[in-house]
Amino acid sequence: MIRVLLLAAGAIAVLGAVAAGLLYLAPSTVISLTQWQAARSAGLTSKTVSVDGYETHYFEGGKGPVLIMLHGMADDRHSFVGVAKELAADYRVVLPDLMGHGDNAANPGRDYSIAGQRVFIGAFADALNVATFSLVGNSMGGHVAAAYALDNPARIERLVLVNAPGLVLDETVIYGGFGEPLRGREDFDALMKRVFYNPPAVPDPIKQYLIEKTNARMAFINSLADSVRGGADHDLSDRIAAMQAPTLIVWGEEDVVVPFTVAEAYAEQIPDADLVLLPEAGHSPQMEAPDRVANAIRQFLNAERNQR
Repeated sequence: MIRVLLLAAGAIAVLGAVAAGLLYLAPSTVISLTQWQAARSAGLTSKTVSVDGYETHYFEGGKGPVLIMLHGMADDRHSFVGVAKELAADYRVVLPDLMGHGDNAANPGRDYSIAGQRVFIGAFADALNVATFSLVGNSMGGHVAAAYALDNPARIERLVLVNAPGLVLDETVIYGGFGEPLRGREDFDALMKRVFYNPPAVPDPIKQYLIEKTNARMAFINSLADSVRGGADHDLSDRIAAMQAPTLIVWGEEDVVVPFTVAEAYAEQIPDADLVLLPEAGHSPQMEAPDRVANAIRQFLNAERNQR
C-alpha cells in the first residue's frame, strides 16, 4: 500500500552490515542499501523504458512466461521483490512503478484513475513487446489488474488479486488517502498497523526519516486517492462476472483496509475463481509473507498449466 513501509521493513536487515553511525547520519543510505541488496538477491535488474514518452522504471528478472506484478497506492516496484525472488526461476518477472509512484515522475495532469493506470499498463507491456502475460496486483495494483483483464481478455493468461479493492459493496471508503500529515511516531505506528498484521521493528532514525518523506508526499497521495474515487473503473461490480481470465484471489486474513466481503464477492462472481486465505497476514501479504504468496501463485499457475 505505501512505499515507505517496505523500506522500513527492510532497513533492519542491513544494520548488521553498516556502522551504527550511518543509521543516524544517513538513514536514506541505509534504506537504499537494503533495497539494492534485496533486488540483487532476487536476481532483478533495474531498468527504464519510455511509455509514450513517459520514463518508466521497473525491475525485471528470470526467464519463462511473463508475470507483471503491480504494487498498491503510494507503494512502488519494491513491493513484490520478495515474491519475485521465489518465482524468477520459472517465470520472467516484471515489476513496474505505476504512474506517479516510485521513481516515476508525479506529473500533474496525468490520469491517475484506475482507468488511467489500466491504459498505462497496456502501453507498458507494448513498450516491452510483451503480447500476452499473467497479471498480479496488490491493493490498488490488484484493482488495476482486474480492470485491465476485463478490458483486454485476449492478452491476459492468468490473474492474481492480492487484497484488492475494486468492488464497492457498502459505504466503506477504501481510497481515503492518508489524511493529515503524520504528527509523530504514534501516527506512523498506527499506519504500519493498518498494513501489517505484525509490523516490523523500525529504528527511530529510520522512522523519523520516513515520517518526513511521507509528509512531503502527503498532498499528492491524497490527490491520487481523489483521482481513483472520482475516476473511471472505480467500481467494477457491474462487470466483474464477465471476467474471462482464470483468477486467483489471495487474501491476508487480518486486512483492516479492504473488507473480506470484497474477497468473497470476487470469489463468488468471477467464474471458477480460487480463493486462498493467509492467516496472520494483513493488507500487503506480499511484503509480510512473500514465500506464502509466491507458493499460492506457483500452485495456481502450475494447475492452470496442467489443465492445458
